Amino acid sequence: MDNEAEKREVQAHMSSSPDAFLAGGGEMGALMRATDWSKTRLGPIEHWPRSLKTMLGVVLGSRFPMLLWWGPELLHLYNDAYRPILRDKHPDSLAAPAAEIWAEVWDVAGPMARSVQDGGPATWTEDLQLFIKNGTMAEETYFTFSYSPVPGDDGGVGGLLNTVQETTAKVQSERQIRMLRDLAARAAGSKSEEEACRVAAEVLSANELDLPFVLLYLFDAKSGQAHLVAEGGWKDYDGPAKPLRVQIEEVENTGWPFSEALQEPHEILVEDLAARFGPVPMGRWNARPEQAILLPLSRAGQVSAFLAAGLSPHRSFDERYRRFFLATADQVAKVLADASAFEAEKKRAEALEEIDRAKTAFFSNVSHEFRTPLTLLLGLVEEALGRPGAALEGEGLQAAHRSALRLLKLVNSLLDFARIEAGRLQMSFAPVDVSALTVDLASSFRSLVERAGLAFTLDCPPLPEQVYLDPQQWEKIVLNLLSNAFKFTLRGEISVGLRAEEGQVRLSVRDTGSGIPVGELSRIFERFHRVEGTKGRSFEGTGIGLSLVQELVKLHGGTLQVSSVEGQGSCFEVSLPTSRAHLPVARTLDQAEAPAAGGAMPYLLDASQWIGSGQEVWESVPPPQEVSPERKLRAGRARVLVVDDNADMRDYLARLLVPRWQVETAEDGLAALTKAREEPPDLVLSDVMMPGLDGFGLLRALREHPPTSQVPIILLSARAGEEAVLEGLETGADDYLVKPFAARELLARVQAHLELSRLRREWAKELERVNEELETFSYSVSHDLRGPLRAIGGFSKALQDGYADRLDEQGRHYLERVQSATRRMSQLIEALLGLARLTRSPLNRERVDITSLAREILVELGARDPERAAGCQVEEGLEADADPRLIAALLENLLGNAWKYSSKEASARIEVGREPRDGEAVFFVRDNGVGFDMAHAKGLFTPFQRLHSDAQFEGTGIGLVTVQRIVARHGGRVWAEASPGRGATFFFTLEEQP
Repeated sequence: MDNEAEKREVQAHMSSSPDAFLAGGGEMGALMRATDWSKTRLGPIEHWPRSLKTMLGVVLGSRFPMLLWWGPELLHLYNDAYRPILRDKHPDSLAAPAAEIWAEVWDVAGPMARSVQDGGPATWTEDLQLFIKNGTMAEETYFTFSYSPVPGDDGGVGGLLNTVQETTAKVQSERQIRMLRDLAARAAGSKSEEEACRVAAEVLSANELDLPFVLLYLFDAKSGQAHLVAEGGWKDYDGPAKPLRVQIEEVENTGWPFSEALQEPHEILVEDLAARFGPVPMGRWNARPEQAILLPLSRAGQVSAFLAAGLSPHRSFDERYRRFFLATADQVAKVLADASAFEAEKKRAEALEEIDRAKTAFFSNVSHEFRTPLTLLLGLVEEALGRPGAALEGEGLQAAHRSALRLLKLVNSLLDFARIEAGRLQMSFAPVDVSALTVDLASSFRSLVERAGLAFTLDCPPLPEQVYLDPQQWEKIVLNLLSNAFKFTLRGEISVGLRAEEGQVRLSVRDTGSGIPVGELSRIFERFHRVEGTKGRSFEGTGIGLSLVQELVKLHGGTLQVSSVEGQGSCFEVSLPTSRAHLPVARTLDQAEAPAAGGAMPYLLDASQWIGSGQEVWESVPPPQEVSPERKLRAGRARVLVVDDNADMRDYLARLLVPRWQVETAEDGLAALTKAREEPPDLVLSDVMMPGLDGFGLLRALREHPPTSQVPIILLSARAGEEAVLEGLETGADDYLVKPFAARELLARVQAHLELSRLRREWAKELERVNEELETFSYSVSHDLRGPLRAIGGFSKALQDGYADRLDEQGRHYLERVQSATRRMSQLIEALLGLARLTRSPLNRERVDITSLAREILVELGARDPERAAGCQVEEGLEADADPRLIAALLENLLGNAWKYSSKEASARIEVGREPRDGEAVFFVRDNGVGFDMAHAKGLFTPFQRLHSDAQFEGTGIGLVTVQRIVARHGGRVWAEASPGRGATFFFTLEEQP
């Protein structure tokens, strides 16, 4: 039928039928015209109110979703556009009561409808979440709608007009886009695939409406295993649906279909989870997910991970939901790929950094090793050139010779290593009596080892056959191992053994030295690596000795192993095959060339410097150049402590300094620290790189010890450059000199710092004298002020007692301010007098029971201020050798402060105790009161420094100054740590008397 014919039919129907208002309206109009309304609750159509007919005509004619609820029961009447909202409720919903049709959501929609039906205003609701029954599913839906009253013929509310738009797709899409955006943002900083998986699972599981659970598995193609690295939604579930590790087989009948997803990478819908895995956990709204999807995640065309995700039991798996899972998989795959790339880049960067560290260590070590002998050579030559005959003789000539040999040994070691690296080291293997050769090489160390007080054992019996090896390289192997053993063995013995066992010859070099920490054993043969902090005779070395030995052993077809117990010693064992089958034929000879004569000499000369000359104090000898009497007088025969682990360098420095000053030497930082604490020197001249306690450690230890804290310290180092100099100066050194240096420059700097030190001492004495005068003056003035203040206080009290009633309110206020100021001034004067007495009185030390004293003071504070109830805890056994009167004053001030500033609440606490700090036990007084900002910590012990006003807390600003003076008189330190609102802790030390 054409449009014109349809129009004519509608017009004819409208003019002749009582349901003419239902004309048109599409399928719903046709359904309503065919309905026998007499059998419905609305009754025959002829009896319908005019207002109902009019509004229903409007509804049917609209292309926008509309619902008309009519009458007290709100009977359903709707148009074609509204039908999809009903899901499977149509057509049964036509003319049915709203409470029946929408039973599952009537607890939400009913009150809103009733409020309008009862005469309330129209409503508007946007994106309301409703779970509508659709078949067996409670479907998650969202709607924007309004309820408007429809007038009846009687003027009352006849029904409601519900205009509605379903926004489910919009809300779900926005939610999913937000999740993907959050995933990209939060996972962007992931440093590894595992971290990216954890972030992804956390973000995805936050969207529980779309993803009831997520499981992320990383796949290892080599092992064929997938292991769970992250999860969301099922953290308390340990059932079969969440295996921790899966061996992916070609055919899988149960569990997740990893094999299928691996063979043909695509998403797989996993049906009926309960049948496959048994009961799975409930999701939101007490519904179990029944389906899941398994998504393979690829990188560079290969599957690297799997994402297993649950499907919402409140959504149908339609195309829109499927596209969401694919987008999620793509995003997760991207963040995993980014994290993997970052991790790979990080590993590359770490490898480059390791190479850079090795290079830096190499140049640092080699620089140090070269600079020390160069300093000696240049210094000795410079000294010789200044003599009339320009001759170098005696000990100076021997030192120059030793330094030249040491440089030659260093250069040869570096060249050997470079040749090995380049594959150009020429090796010649010949049959050798390895027992005789080893005994000959090892015996060269006997005299040196025994001179150092160590036992030396050689157990190298003749072997049944000769062994093919390179004698020159075997010499380096044996001498390097012996040199290493001697360097790190301070007591006990060194033994060398040789045995033939099962086609192998085994050389063992065993010692009872400092041993190797467990964490360093795996790196002991790394080039340029040195174990920091190990006790030894010297810090010298390039860090290539053991690495060179290992490479030489490998070139012989052998192995090098080490076993060690820290603090008990080490054993290095070299194993070489006794046959020649493994050696290149072109490099094997019938007869070996003997090692060059004197090959052990550089090793022996090097090692001999580690045990020193035995001379500690250098007496004055005639100087090379005459020193003026005035300069000698100014120098005052100051004591200079020279510290260096190289004996030649110590001797050279001592020879330079002894014409002008008294010189004492020490072979390392620990020995120097002991000597400096026994008798503080006037200046310390120290090398930086030393075994045990290095130059920086010595510097810090001297600065922390009050008697040596002001001693000038000059550091000598082979580390050149601005950074090295700044590091030395920032650590607290007075000067920093780089090797090699000119002798005259060294002498000038030592002279300058000794002169500055003398001036500082004189200034300190002058300041001390001025301070004593000021203290005397303040004591005298404070004492004299007490009389006038007593008079002011007495007369003001008499005025108040006798004439207060004659004063007006302002006069009484002024009188109270005079009395308050008088009391405060009296407190300040008493505090100043107390401080002066403490400073001027002699120090009488005895054993003080700090625990008992602190408890007595706390009881007294409680009696003075019973309203403040603080829980107090004092550690048992606190004692110190100190002046009991001064310690009492110290505790009164610290505990008084804690009492005053601690909280008035029931949780207020004060603690007194002792705890370890930086290797020493320190006393503390701790409270949980108002605290203070650490920005003010430095000014706490300044006179009259207060962090709070009188209105908040009364005080004089003298208490902490008193504490500082008492601690200083006992040779200790005092400091504080705090934070606003969280209390404060005051720490102090008291130097014990021997």
